[in-house]
Amino acid sequence: MLDIKIVNGNVYVPGSGFFNIGIGAKQGKIVLLSESAYLPEAQSTIDAKGKFVIPGLVDPHVHLGIFKDFEQECETETRAALAGGVTTIGVFMGGGESYLGMLENLIKTIEKKSSVDVLLHLSIFTDVQMKEIEEYYKRFGVTDFKFYMCGVKGVFPGVSDGFILEGFKKVAAIGALACVHCEDQSMADIAFEKVSKEKPNGTLEDWADSSPNIAEEIAIMRAFYLASQAGNRMYIVHTSTKEGADRLAELYKTGGEKIFAETTSAYLSISKKDPSGLLAKMVPPIRGEKDIEGLWDRVKDGTLSSFGTDNVSLSKAVKQAEKGMLGAMPGYPIIQTHLPALLTEGYHKRKVPLDTILIRATKNPAEIFGVYPQKGTIAVNSDADLVVLDIDKEITVTSKALFSYSDFSLYEGKKLKGWPEVVIKGGKVAFKDGKIIIDPGSGRYLKRTL
Repeated sequence: MLDIKIVNGNVYVPGSGFFNIGIGAKQGKIVLLSESAYLPEAQSTIDAKGKFVIPGLVDPHVHLGIFKDFEQECETETRAALAGGVTTIGVFMGGGESYLGMLENLIKTIEKKSSVDVLLHLSIFTDVQMKEIEEYYKRFGVTDFKFYMCGVKGVFPGVSDGFILEGFKKVAAIGALACVHCEDQSMADIAFEKVSKEKPNGTLEDWADSSPNIAEEIAIMRAFYLASQAGNRMYIVHTSTKEGADRLAELYKTGGEKIFAETTSAYLSISKKDPSGLLAKMVPPIRGEKDIEGLWDRVKDGTLSSFGTDNVSLSKAVKQAEKGMLGAMPGYPIIQTHLPALLTEGYHKRKVPLDTILIRATKNPAEIFGVYPQKGTIAVNSDADLVVLDIDKEITVTSKALFSYSDFSLYEGKKLKGWPEVVIKGGKVAFKDGKIIIDPGSGRYLKRTL
Protein backbone atom coordinates (compact mmCIF):
# COMPACT_ATOMS: atom_id res chain seq x y z
CA MET A 1 0.00 0.00 0.00
CA LEU A 2 1.17 3.50 -0.82
CA ASP A 3 1.54 6.07 1.92
CA ILE A 4 -0.02 8.75 -0.26
CA LYS A 5 -1.18 9.22 -3.83
CA ILE A 6 -2.09 12.30 -5.84
CA VAL A 7 -4.64 11.66 -8.56
CA ASN A 8 -6.29 13.49 -11.47
CA GLY A 9 -3.82 16.38 -11.55
CA ASN A 10 -1.99 18.01 -14.44
CA VAL A 11 1.51 16.92 -13.42
CA TYR A 12 4.52 19.04 -14.37
CA VAL A 13 7.77 17.17 -14.98
CA PRO A 14 10.47 19.82 -15.58
CA GLY A 15 12.14 19.41 -18.93
CA SER A 16 9.46 16.99 -20.16
CA GLY A 17 6.16 18.81 -19.89
CA PHE A 18 2.68 18.34 -18.43
CA PHE A 19 1.01 14.94 -18.03
CA ASN A 20 -2.37 13.72 -16.82
CA ILE A 21 -0.94 11.10 -14.49
CA GLY A 22 -1.08 10.09 -10.86
CA ILE A 23 1.77 9.99 -8.36
CA GLY A 24 2.34 7.36 -5.69
CA ALA A 25 4.71 7.83 -2.76
CA LYS A 26 6.03 5.60 0.00
CA GLN A 27 8.58 6.23 2.74
CA GLY A 28 9.17 9.77 1.55
CA LYS A 29 9.97 8.86 -2.06
CA ILE A 30 8.01 8.84 -5.30
CA VAL A 31 7.62 5.17 -6.23
CA LEU A 32 4.99 5.15 -8.98
CA LEU A 33 3.89 7.35 -11.88
CA SER A 34 0.93 6.05 -13.87
CA GLU A 35 -2.62 6.78 -14.93
CA SER A 36 -4.47 7.68 -11.76
CA ALA A 37 -6.90 4.78 -12.09
CA TYR A 38 -4.07 2.25 -11.99
CA LEU A 39 -2.41 3.45 -8.79
CA PRO A 40 -2.79 1.00 -5.88
CA GLU A 41 -4.55 1.87 -2.64
CA ALA A 42 -2.98 4.45 -0.36
CA GLN A 43 -3.41 5.49 3.23
CA SER A 44 -4.09 9.03 2.00
CA THR A 45 -5.38 10.33 -1.33
CA ILE A 46 -5.21 13.88 -2.70
CA ASP A 47 -7.57 14.62 -5.59
CA ALA A 48 -5.89 17.31 -7.68
CA LYS A 49 -8.56 17.54 -10.36
CA GLY A 50 -8.41 20.89 -12.13
CA LYS A 51 -5.06 21.72 -10.52
CA PHE A 52 -1.40 21.51 -11.43
CA VAL A 53 0.94 19.24 -9.50
CA ILE A 54 4.50 20.55 -9.49
CA PRO A 55 7.75 19.71 -7.68
CA GLY A 56 8.34 21.51 -4.41
CA LEU A 57 10.21 24.72 -5.18
CA VAL A 58 13.92 25.09 -4.55
CA ASP A 59 14.79 28.60 -3.34
CA PRO A 60 18.59 28.72 -3.44
CA HIS A 61 18.93 32.21 -1.94
CA VAL A 62 17.76 32.70 1.64
CA HIS A 63 19.26 34.44 4.68
CA LEU A 64 18.39 33.31 8.22
CA GLY A 65 19.58 34.61 11.57
CA ILE A 66 20.51 38.13 10.50
CA PHE A 67 18.03 40.16 12.56
CA LYS A 68 16.88 37.44 14.97
CA ASP A 69 18.35 34.28 16.39
CA PHE A 70 19.12 31.65 13.74
CA GLU A 71 17.19 28.98 15.63
CA GLN A 72 14.03 31.08 15.81
CA GLU A 73 14.16 32.11 12.13
CA CYS A 74 14.95 28.54 11.13
CA GLU A 75 11.59 27.59 12.60
CA THR A 76 9.32 30.47 11.57
CA GLU A 77 10.71 31.31 8.14
CA THR A 78 10.88 27.73 6.92
CA ARG A 79 7.20 27.40 7.78
CA ALA A 80 6.54 30.47 5.65
CA ALA A 81 8.55 28.83 2.88
CA LEU A 82 6.55 25.62 3.17
CA ALA A 83 3.21 27.43 2.96
CA GLY A 84 4.47 29.08 -0.23
CA GLY A 85 5.35 25.77 -1.86
CA VAL A 86 9.10 26.04 -1.21
CA THR A 87 10.35 22.71 0.17
CA THR A 88 14.12 23.18 -0.16
CA ILE A 89 16.15 26.30 0.61
CA GLY A 90 19.77 27.33 0.28
CA VAL A 91 20.89 29.43 3.24
CA PHE A 92 23.85 31.82 2.95
CA MET A 93 26.05 32.06 6.02
CA GLY A 94 28.67 34.76 6.57
CA GLY A 95 31.17 36.08 9.07
CA GLY A 96 34.86 36.71 9.59
CA GLU A 97 35.73 33.54 11.51
CA SER A 98 36.37 29.96 10.52
CA TYR A 99 33.13 28.05 9.96
CA LEU A 100 34.56 24.77 11.27
CA GLY A 101 33.51 25.46 14.83
CA MET A 102 29.93 26.40 14.00
CA LEU A 103 28.72 24.13 11.20
CA GLU A 104 27.95 21.10 13.36
CA ASN A 105 25.67 23.13 15.63
CA LEU A 106 24.05 24.88 12.65
CA ILE A 107 23.18 21.51 11.14
CA LYS A 108 21.76 20.28 14.44
CA THR A 109 19.59 23.39 14.64
CA ILE A 110 18.35 22.87 11.08
CA GLU A 111 17.32 19.29 11.81
CA LYS A 112 15.66 20.35 15.07
CA LYS A 113 13.76 23.38 13.80
CA SER A 114 13.39 23.47 10.00
CA SER A 115 10.22 22.41 8.21
CA VAL A 116 11.98 22.27 4.82
CA ASP A 117 15.25 20.74 3.65
CA VAL A 118 18.28 23.00 3.80
CA LEU A 119 21.60 23.26 2.01
CA LEU A 120 24.26 25.71 3.14
CA HIS A 121 26.36 28.23 1.19
CA LEU A 122 29.43 29.71 2.90
CA SER A 123 30.67 33.23 2.20
CA ILE A 124 34.45 33.58 1.93
CA PHE A 125 35.97 36.75 3.36
CA THR A 126 39.35 35.72 4.84
CA ASP A 127 42.47 33.74 3.98
CA VAL A 128 41.63 31.28 6.76
CA GLN A 129 38.19 30.57 5.31
CA MET A 130 39.68 30.18 1.84
CA LYS A 131 42.23 27.65 3.09
CA GLU A 132 39.42 25.64 4.67
CA ILE A 133 37.22 25.39 1.56
CA GLU A 134 38.14 21.78 0.88
CA GLU A 135 37.57 20.83 4.52
CA TYR A 136 34.11 22.46 4.50
CA TYR A 137 33.30 20.16 1.61
CA LYS A 138 34.82 16.97 2.97
CA ARG A 139 33.39 17.26 6.48
CA PHE A 140 30.05 18.97 5.87
CA GLY A 141 29.16 18.49 2.21
CA VAL A 142 29.22 22.21 1.36
CA THR A 143 29.79 22.49 -2.38
CA ASP A 144 29.49 26.22 -3.09
CA PHE A 145 31.11 29.35 -1.74
CA LYS A 146 30.14 33.01 -2.05
CA PHE A 147 32.31 36.01 -2.89
CA TYR A 148 31.21 39.64 -2.49
CA MET A 149 32.66 42.01 -5.10
CA CYS A 150 30.92 44.76 -3.12
CA GLY A 151 30.24 44.78 0.60
CA VAL A 152 27.17 45.92 2.48
CA LYS A 153 28.02 49.27 4.06
CA GLY A 154 28.26 49.05 7.83
CA VAL A 155 27.83 45.26 7.83
CA PHE A 156 30.76 43.65 6.01
CA PRO A 157 33.30 44.58 3.33
CA GLY A 158 33.68 43.28 -0.19
CA VAL A 159 36.83 41.47 -1.33
CA SER A 160 39.31 42.24 -4.07
CA ASP A 161 39.42 40.71 -7.54
CA GLY A 162 42.78 39.17 -6.61
CA PHE A 163 41.21 37.43 -3.62
CA ILE A 164 38.29 36.29 -5.76
CA LEU A 165 40.58 34.84 -8.41
CA GLU A 166 42.45 32.81 -5.80
CA GLY A 167 39.11 31.67 -4.38
CA PHE A 168 37.87 30.70 -7.83
CA LYS A 169 41.00 28.59 -8.31
CA LYS A 170 40.36 26.80 -5.00
CA VAL A 171 36.75 26.20 -5.97
CA ALA A 172 37.75 24.94 -9.43
CA ALA A 173 40.27 22.52 -7.95
CA ILE A 174 37.54 20.53 -6.19
CA GLY A 175 34.84 21.07 -8.83
CA ALA A 176 32.70 23.25 -6.58
CA LEU A 177 30.62 26.33 -7.42
CA ALA A 178 31.39 29.99 -6.74
CA CYS A 179 28.46 32.31 -6.01
CA VAL A 180 29.17 35.98 -6.69
CA HIS A 181 27.52 39.23 -5.60
CA CYS A 182 28.22 41.46 -8.59
CA GLU A 183 28.44 45.20 -7.91
CA ASP A 184 31.48 47.39 -8.46
CA GLN A 185 32.61 48.65 -5.05
CA SER A 186 34.14 51.95 -6.22
CA MET A 187 31.12 52.92 -8.31
CA ALA A 188 28.75 52.04 -5.48
CA ASP A 189 30.87 54.00 -2.98
CA ILE A 190 30.92 57.16 -5.11
CA ALA A 191 27.21 56.95 -5.88
CA PHE A 192 26.34 56.31 -2.22
CA GLU A 193 28.35 59.30 -1.02
CA LYS A 194 26.68 61.55 -3.59
CA VAL A 195 23.14 60.40 -2.85
CA SER A 196 23.60 60.40 0.92
CA LYS A 197 24.84 63.99 0.89
CA GLU A 198 22.22 65.31 -1.51
CA LYS A 199 19.24 63.30 -0.24
CA PRO A 200 19.91 61.94 3.27
CA ASN A 201 16.16 61.48 3.78
CA GLY A 202 15.64 60.08 0.30
CA THR A 203 13.07 57.65 -1.02
CA LEU A 204 13.27 54.12 -2.40
CA GLU A 205 13.71 55.72 -5.81
CA ASP A 206 16.68 57.71 -4.50
CA TRP A 207 18.13 54.55 -2.97
CA ALA A 208 18.22 53.01 -6.45
CA ASP A 209 20.76 55.68 -7.39
CA SER A 210 23.10 54.57 -4.58
CA SER A 211 24.34 51.71 -6.76
CA PRO A 212 23.89 52.56 -10.45
CA ASN A 213 23.02 49.90 -13.00
CA ILE A 214 26.46 50.12 -14.57
CA ALA A 215 28.01 48.99 -11.27
CA GLU A 216 26.28 45.61 -11.66
CA GLU A 217 27.01 45.34 -15.37
CA ILE A 218 30.75 45.94 -15.09
CA ALA A 219 31.07 43.61 -12.09
CA ILE A 220 29.38 40.85 -14.08
CA MET A 221 31.93 41.38 -16.84
CA ARG A 222 34.83 41.10 -14.38
CA ALA A 223 33.40 38.04 -12.64
CA PHE A 224 32.78 36.33 -15.97
CA TYR A 225 36.39 36.97 -17.02
CA LEU A 226 37.83 35.77 -13.69
CA ALA A 227 35.80 32.56 -13.89
CA SER A 228 36.96 31.98 -17.47
CA GLN A 229 40.56 32.24 -16.27
CA ALA A 230 40.14 30.02 -13.21
CA GLY A 231 37.90 27.48 -14.95
CA ASN A 232 35.37 27.27 -12.14
CA ARG A 233 31.60 26.98 -12.18
CA MET A 234 29.94 30.26 -11.20
CA TYR A 235 26.49 31.40 -10.08
CA ILE A 236 25.69 35.10 -10.23
CA VAL A 237 23.21 35.92 -7.50
CA HIS A 238 20.31 38.38 -7.63
CA THR A 239 20.75 39.98 -11.07
CA SER A 240 18.75 43.17 -10.70
CA THR A 241 19.28 45.31 -13.81
CA LYS A 242 18.43 45.20 -17.49
CA GLU A 243 22.01 46.18 -18.28
CA GLY A 244 23.43 43.34 -16.20
CA ALA A 245 21.13 40.77 -17.77
CA ASP A 246 21.76 42.08 -21.28
CA ARG A 247 25.51 41.95 -20.71
CA LEU A 248 25.20 38.36 -19.58
CA ALA A 249 23.38 37.51 -22.78
CA GLU A 250 26.27 38.97 -24.78
CA LEU A 251 28.90 37.20 -22.69
CA TYR A 252 27.15 33.85 -23.12
CA LYS A 253 27.72 34.13 -26.86
CA THR A 254 31.45 33.69 -26.22
CA GLY A 255 31.08 30.69 -23.88
CA GLY A 256 30.05 30.40 -20.28
CA GLU A 257 28.72 26.84 -20.15
CA LYS A 258 29.75 26.73 -16.48
CA ILE A 259 28.16 30.07 -15.58
CA PHE A 260 24.61 30.51 -14.30
CA ALA A 261 22.64 33.58 -13.30
CA GLU A 262 19.78 34.17 -10.88
CA THR A 263 17.24 36.88 -10.46
CA THR A 264 14.66 37.17 -7.69
CA SER A 265 10.91 37.41 -7.46
CA ALA A 266 11.31 40.89 -5.93
CA TYR A 267 13.34 42.26 -8.85
CA LEU A 268 10.77 40.76 -11.23
CA SER A 269 7.76 42.31 -9.50
CA ILE A 270 8.59 45.41 -7.43
CA SER A 271 9.72 48.77 -8.83
CA LYS A 272 11.49 51.67 -7.14
CA LYS A 273 8.20 53.61 -7.29
CA ASP A 274 6.32 50.92 -5.38
CA PRO A 275 4.00 52.17 -2.61
CA SER A 276 5.79 49.97 -0.09
CA GLY A 277 8.52 52.60 -0.17
CA LEU A 278 11.56 52.02 1.99
CA LEU A 279 10.13 48.77 3.31
CA ALA A 280 11.56 47.51 -0.01
CA LYS A 281 15.09 48.85 0.62
CA MET A 282 17.56 46.16 -0.41
CA VAL A 283 21.12 45.61 -1.60
CA PRO A 284 21.32 45.71 -4.59
CA PRO A 285 18.48 48.24 -4.79
CA ILE A 286 15.07 47.65 -6.26
CA ARG A 287 15.17 49.11 -9.79
CA GLY A 288 12.77 50.62 -12.33
CA GLU A 289 10.07 49.31 -14.65
CA LYS A 290 12.58 49.15 -17.50
CA ASP A 291 14.63 46.72 -15.47
CA ILE A 292 11.64 44.55 -14.59
CA GLU A 293 10.77 44.18 -18.27
CA GLY A 294 14.40 43.62 -19.22
CA LEU A 295 14.79 40.88 -16.63
CA TRP A 296 11.63 39.11 -17.82
CA ASP A 297 12.98 39.28 -21.39
CA ARG A 298 16.14 37.50 -20.21
CA VAL A 299 14.09 34.95 -18.32
CA LYS A 300 12.23 34.14 -21.51
CA ASP A 301 15.38 33.77 -23.62
CA GLY A 302 17.19 31.61 -21.06
CA THR A 303 19.88 34.05 -19.96
CA LEU A 304 18.55 34.02 -16.38
CA SER A 305 18.29 30.38 -15.41
CA SER A 306 17.24 30.43 -11.76
CA PHE A 307 14.89 32.22 -9.36
CA GLY A 308 15.64 32.98 -5.72
CA THR A 309 14.20 35.32 -3.12
CA ASP A 310 17.16 36.77 -1.18
CA ASN A 311 14.74 36.54 1.74
CA VAL A 312 15.85 38.54 4.81
CA SER A 313 13.11 38.53 7.42
CA LEU A 314 12.73 41.38 9.89
CA SER A 315 10.01 43.39 11.60
CA LYS A 316 8.95 46.96 10.91
CA ALA A 317 10.54 47.96 14.22
CA VAL A 318 13.90 46.67 13.01
CA LYS A 319 13.41 47.81 9.42
CA GLN A 320 12.94 51.44 10.57
CA ALA A 321 11.66 52.66 7.21
CA GLU A 322 10.51 55.83 8.94
CA LYS A 323 14.19 56.79 9.43
CA GLY A 324 14.57 57.46 5.72
CA MET A 325 16.86 56.09 3.06
CA LEU A 326 19.98 55.95 5.22
CA GLY A 327 18.32 54.80 8.43
CA ALA A 328 16.23 51.98 7.01
CA MET A 329 17.75 48.50 7.16
CA PRO A 330 18.06 46.42 3.97
CA GLY A 331 15.99 43.27 3.62
CA TYR A 332 12.42 42.01 3.40
CA PRO A 333 10.38 38.85 4.05
CA ILE A 334 9.24 37.45 0.72
CA ILE A 335 9.58 33.68 0.61
CA GLN A 336 5.91 32.74 1.10
CA THR A 337 4.86 35.02 -1.76
CA HIS A 338 7.70 33.90 -4.08
CA LEU A 339 5.66 31.56 -6.27
CA PRO A 340 2.47 33.67 -6.40
CA ALA A 341 4.51 36.76 -7.36
CA LEU A 342 6.27 34.90 -10.18
CA LEU A 343 3.00 33.51 -11.48
CA THR A 344 1.16 36.83 -11.20
CA GLU A 345 3.84 38.90 -12.93
CA GLY A 346 5.06 36.24 -15.35
CA TYR A 347 2.32 33.81 -16.29
CA HIS A 348 -0.80 35.93 -15.75
CA LYS A 349 0.43 39.44 -16.57
CA ARG A 350 3.07 38.85 -19.25
CA LYS A 351 1.93 35.47 -20.63
CA VAL A 352 5.33 33.90 -19.94
CA PRO A 353 4.96 30.12 -20.52
CA LEU A 354 4.34 28.25 -17.29
CA ASP A 355 7.18 25.83 -18.02
CA THR A 356 9.60 28.77 -18.39
CA ILE A 357 8.74 29.95 -14.88
CA LEU A 358 8.49 26.62 -13.10
CA ILE A 359 11.72 25.11 -14.39
CA ARG A 360 13.66 28.09 -12.96
CA ALA A 361 12.04 27.58 -9.58
CA THR A 362 12.53 23.81 -9.41
CA LYS A 363 14.82 21.79 -11.68
CA ASN A 364 17.39 24.44 -12.57
CA PRO A 365 18.42 25.48 -9.04
CA ALA A 366 18.35 21.82 -7.95
CA GLU A 367 20.76 20.94 -10.76
CA ILE A 368 23.03 23.94 -10.22
CA PHE A 369 23.39 23.25 -6.51
CA GLY A 370 23.80 19.50 -6.74
CA VAL A 371 20.54 18.12 -5.32
CA TYR A 372 18.92 16.96 -8.58
CA PRO A 373 17.12 14.57 -9.16
CA GLN A 374 16.52 14.13 -5.43
CA LYS A 375 14.91 17.57 -5.62
CA GLY A 376 13.43 19.69 -8.38
CA THR A 377 11.55 17.08 -10.35
CA ILE A 378 8.78 14.47 -10.26
CA ALA A 379 10.36 11.09 -10.96
CA VAL A 380 10.58 7.64 -9.43
CA ASN A 381 13.08 7.70 -6.53
CA SER A 382 12.92 11.50 -6.20
CA ASP A 383 11.84 12.94 -2.86
CA ALA A 384 8.07 13.23 -2.59
CA ASP A 385 8.10 17.02 -2.22
CA LEU A 386 5.06 18.16 -4.20
CA VAL A 387 2.76 21.13 -4.57
CA VAL A 388 -0.86 21.06 -5.68
CA LEU A 389 -1.12 24.44 -7.35
CA ASP A 390 -4.31 26.40 -7.99
CA ILE A 391 -3.01 28.69 -10.69
CA ASP A 392 -6.16 30.83 -10.74
CA LYS A 393 -6.56 31.27 -6.99
CA GLU A 394 -6.34 34.98 -6.17
CA ILE A 395 -5.57 36.27 -2.70
CA THR A 396 -5.20 39.80 -1.38
CA VAL A 397 -2.00 39.64 0.63
CA THR A 398 -1.97 40.62 4.29
CA SER A 399 1.10 40.07 6.42
CA LYS A 400 -1.07 38.81 9.28
CA ALA A 401 -2.10 35.83 7.17
CA LEU A 402 1.49 34.85 6.35
CA PHE A 403 3.63 32.55 8.49
CA SER A 404 6.75 34.72 8.76
CA TYR A 405 7.26 36.48 12.09
CA SER A 406 7.70 39.68 10.06
CA ASP A 407 4.82 42.12 10.28
CA PHE A 408 4.94 43.47 6.73
CA SER A 409 4.92 42.27 3.14
CA LEU A 410 5.99 44.00 -0.07
CA TYR A 411 2.67 42.82 -1.50
CA GLU A 412 0.50 44.11 1.36
CA GLY A 413 -2.97 44.83 -0.02
CA LYS A 414 -2.05 43.58 -3.50
CA LYS A 415 -3.74 40.70 -5.28
CA LEU A 416 -1.50 37.78 -6.22
CA LYS A 417 -2.81 34.99 -8.41
CA GLY A 418 -1.56 31.40 -8.24
CA TRP A 419 -1.20 29.77 -4.79
CA PRO A 420 -0.42 26.35 -3.33
CA GLU A 421 -3.51 24.47 -2.23
CA VAL A 422 -1.67 21.50 -0.75
CA VAL A 423 2.04 21.02 -0.04
CA ILE A 424 3.46 17.54 0.46
CA LYS A 425 6.86 17.29 2.13
CA GLY A 426 8.68 13.96 2.26
CA GLY A 427 5.51 12.09 1.32
CA LYS A 428 3.39 13.69 4.05
CA VAL A 429 0.75 16.38 3.76
CA ALA A 430 2.47 19.39 5.29
CA PHE A 431 0.19 22.29 4.34
CA LYS A 432 -3.52 22.16 3.56
CA ASP A 433 -6.54 24.42 3.99
CA GLY A 434 -4.27 27.29 4.96
CA LYS A 435 -2.70 25.38 7.85
CA ILE A 436 0.70 23.80 8.40
CA ILE A 437 0.22 20.30 9.79
CA ILE A 438 3.77 19.06 10.31
CA ASP A 439 6.01 19.86 13.25
CA PRO A 440 9.23 21.89 13.17
CA GLY A 441 12.16 19.56 12.64
CA SER A 442 10.58 17.73 9.71
CA GLY A 443 13.27 19.14 7.42
CA ARG A 444 16.78 17.80 6.86
CA TYR A 445 20.22 19.16 6.17
CA LEU A 446 21.35 18.24 2.66
CA LYS A 447 24.98 17.14 2.63
CA ARG A 448 26.09 17.27 -0.99
CA THR A 449 28.77 15.49 -3.01
CA LEU A 450 30.75 16.55 -6.05
